[in-house]
Parts: sequence; C-alpha cells; structure tokens
Amino acid sequence: MNNKTFKVTYDPLTELMAYYADKKGEKKEKAARAGTVEERLKNRIIDGDRVEMQADLDEAMKKYQPLDIINTILLDGMKVVGELFGSGQMQLPFVLQSAETMKTAVAYLEKFMDKADATTKGVFIIATVKGDVHDIGKNLVDIILTNNGYKVVNLGIKCAVETMLQAAKENNAHAIGMSGLLVKSTLIMKENLEVMNEQGITIPVVLGGAALTRRYVEQDMRTIYKGKVFYANDAFDGLHFIERVVTGKLEYPTGSAFDHDDEDDKLTGTEAKIAAAVREDERYKREGKGERESGRVGDERSNVSQNVAIPKAPFLGSKIIDEVPLDLVFQYVNEVALIRGQWQVRKGKLKEDEYRKMLEEKVYPDLEQLKIKVKSEKLLQPKVVYGYFPCQSAGNDLIIYHDDMKSERLRFTFPRQTDDRHLCLSDYFASVDSGKMDVVAFHLVTMGKVASEHSAKLFAANNYKDYLYFHGLSVESAEALAELWHKRIREELGIAGKDAKELKRLFSQGYQGSRYSFGYPACPNLEDQTKLFELLDGERIGVHLTEEFSLEPEQSTNAIIVHHPEARYFNIK
Repeated sequence: MNNKTFKVTYDPLTELMAYYADKKGEKKEKAARAGTVEERLKNRIIDGDRVEMQADLDEAMKKYQPLDIINTILLDGMKVVGELFGSGQMQLPFVLQSAETMKTAVAYLEKFMDKADATTKGVFIIATVKGDVHDIGKNLVDIILTNNGYKVVNLGIKCAVETMLQAAKENNAHAIGMSGLLVKSTLIMKENLEVMNEQGITIPVVLGGAALTRRYVEQDMRTIYKGKVFYANDAFDGLHFIERVVTGKLEYPTGSAFDHDDEDDKLTGTEAKIAAAVREDERYKREGKGERESGRVGDERSNVSQNVAIPKAPFLGSKIIDEVPLDLVFQYVNEVALIRGQWQVRKGKLKEDEYRKMLEEKVYPDLEQLKIKVKSEKLLQPKVVYGYFPCQSAGNDLIIYHDDMKSERLRFTFPRQTDDRHLCLSDYFASVDSGKMDVVAFHLVTMGKVASEHSAKLFAANNYKDYLYFHGLSVESAEALAELWHKRIREELGIAGKDAKELKRLFSQGYQGSRYSFGYPACPNLEDQTKLFELLDGERIGVHLTEEFSLEPEQSTNAIIVHHPEARYFNIK
C-alpha cells in the first residue's frame, strides 16, 4: 500500500475537472467569459463553475425575471449535463458539481422572487422501501430531479407504502419512486403495488435499486400493477420518467431490450452479485419451473466431500475488536468497485491510456486526500465482533452447539438446489451421522454510526460530490473490513496458506473456503440475522436490526465463514 502523504493544497474535484478540460475545454471557458450573459450562465452550469457567478446572475436580472433565468437559461444548462452524462462524456462527480452550481444559483435568485413566483415542473415522491436502509441511489435521483426544476419529497429510508401514499395525496404528486438494495426489497415493492391496487390507486411508479432488473420490472411488476410502472437504472432514467409523466407522454414502449451486460457494467461487486441472483431466478421462472423451491431435509444431498480436515478454533464464543487501524482497512478496499461502481468514474469516451492516466494522476490522489480527511476527523470507526462455534449438519440444517458441544443452542435451515449438484450450505460441515464435531465462524463488521451521520450531513448541506465520495468510501470500507477479518479468521484457523498473494485474486475468492452473507442465494432468509445476533450480540458494536431484519448503520455487513475447501458461491435452483 502506498503510504505517501499528500498535502491538502487543492480541491480534488476541481483538479479532476481540470484534467478533463482539454484544449477544447480551455477554449470553451475563454469563450464563456467573452460570450453573452446567457451563454456564460449556461456554461457555468455545464462546467460546474461558481466563481464570480453572482455577477453574471445580477447582469442577467437586468434583462430577465429570476424565474425566467431558472426555467430557461439554467435548466437548459442542466439539460446539456444530462445529455453529456447519457452519452458517456460526463462522469457522475461532474454531474453533481453542476447540480451544486445549479443549487447555488437558484438559492441566490430566490432572494429576488416572491413566493407566488415559485413554481415546479412536477412533484415526485421518493423513498427507500420498508426495512431497507440504503439511500445513495434514491438521493442521487433527488439531486438530479430537484436541480432540473422538480419538487422532490424525499421520505428517507425504511418507508412504509402508507407513508408514500399519504405524501402523494398531500402534495398532489405526479408519480412515486421506490428504491431498495436488498433482494427482499423487491418483494416489498411487489407488496406495495398490490396494496395500491387494493386501494384503487394508479399513480405512475418508477422502481430502482441494485436488486432489480429491467426484465423483472417490465415482465413481472407490470402484470401486478394496474397503473403504469417503470424501471430506472440511474438518476437520469428517473428524470426521463418524470418528464414523460408531466408531459403526458408516459407510454409503454412497443418492445424492450434487456441488455443486462450494459447494466452490470455500472454495478459494484456486491450489486452485481445481487443482480446475477435475481436474473438466475428470472431464468428459472421463464423455463416454466415456477417459483423456486427451498428444498427439504429429505432432498438428495450433494457430493460435497465429508472427508476433510476440521481446523481447530482458537477460542469458542465471541470476541469484540473495537479498534481496527483505518490504514489496514484501506489496504483491502476494492478500488475498482469504489471508483467505477460507487463513484461512477468510468472510462466513457476516454481512450484506455487516457483513463489509466487520469486514474493514476488524479483519482488515486483524490482518494488519498479523502482517506486523510476521514482519519483526521474520525469519520469512520471500524469495529468487529466475531466468533467460533461448534456445529454439525443435519440435512439442510446447521446445528450450533453450546461450548459443551452436546446441547443444541440454535439451528439455521438453508435452501437446497433442486437440480445441478443439489448444494446446500449445510453440506460444507460435518454431519451428525459422521460423529465429528465441526466449527463455524461468524463475523459482523461496521464503520460505525458516524459514517451514516456524516453522509446525511453532507447530503442535507447540498455538498453533493462530497456526499458521493464519502458515502462510496464508507460502504466499500465496510466490505474491506469484512475481507480483512475473513483473512484474520483463516489465519486463526490455520487455513490461510492457500491465500492468493494478489489482492485482486482475494476479491475473487482466492482462498480456502468462503463467506456467505444473509440475503444472498445460499442463505437468503434475512430473519436468520436474529440468530446471528443471538450468537454475536451486534448491539455491542452499535449495529442494530431493522423491522425487516436489515443491518443499521448501512455501512455494516456480516457473514457465515465456511472453512471447507470446496465452498464457493452458488445459486439455488
């Protein structure tokens, strides 16, 4: 890891923008300064340039009313921003810089407007569905729509459908947007649409989130809802949706192209796994097999070997690690998932060598700057609770014993594949019939409540690009801590000898065994996290379960750690 100290002498995003501003951009800037006030203001929005903007706004108000400046000149600039983003010529951080500039301009102009002058192009209700604490995608939609002239009522996270419908009624909303990252959130969305049907509500709905795919929404959700429902892959999809709603042009297309490969290129590693699992379920249903079966205890067992060495646990029970050096955590951050996935700094129209140069000269130094700030202000506070427990398998069940290795403490029941190898997570542990006692590890990691609080603070203050950068780093740092502690567990079990030397290969399961998080195909039941909390007591490190059994704060994750050498990720069929 490069521990070089970078002096904080420049604004990271400004420097990154300067890199993108080639000779054409420089000529454009000079032209903007010399052009008409309309051209200058429009270019300021496109370039995210707030320097001396007030003077241009004052000059414009000599010719136009403040509201006209917003609705014509400034919104025209935001329209260009959307076109540049859609064509791959503008990266998300620069879109947010433009949105910040738009917000600043509107706030200044509002001082000269009567309340009666304040108008919006439309009203949009948006929320993360009940039980889900993930909000970055929803908040990006809020930012883009708000700065394109729409009123957005952002209801936050863990929102019940009744709250959404009440807000829609009170605000005379044009549409509702539902977001969620968890696989279970797709079921909540389905239930929400059914509730709306029962109440005779047909307001247009747009659905978004990592667990969704366009095919699932357009082929499954549309058969459920009596109104119109659409899928949004990103914030600008949401913008185009609401534009069609308010202009009366919201119609289903005559055909749909389900380009999953393009969608997956925009996902982080975790999101891609979720999307792949959902698509596999779609394929299963398309082949006429109906809903997936969980498998039963009597189903045919897989051919996973039972003749493997069982490592010795260093201790039984759980242990808290309340201080983990951030520098150590940062070594395990998946920078591809962070930069391309969370920050959405992608190659776009750049050539490969230009993209690499930009990463090396600008993005990586920006990342180091952010790490310095996070460490100095203690904005991430990594903590771990983990432990080892005696266990045996019985069919689809994993039995966890007390330390006496005789009395049952609790058990997990996992689904089994109904074809292929008939895999079940319990197969990776010694069976009761074998007479051998096995060991399973669990861990729960978090970046702390302060991470969520700081993210919310940045969003509320309209510091959009800082919000994007910090939130992305905080989420990927939680994943990094999980990777780091899984390695620690392998070391303590004495099975780390097969670990890949390259970090990239570790991210691709380059080690013995595997770890499985609740909510994924091998252990899909989020309610089982209550059992994990019974074993580890996550409250001790500040982690809680929501009413729908997801982890809070968002920057937290947990896993079942399996030592068996054959253990790998698998889908349930």
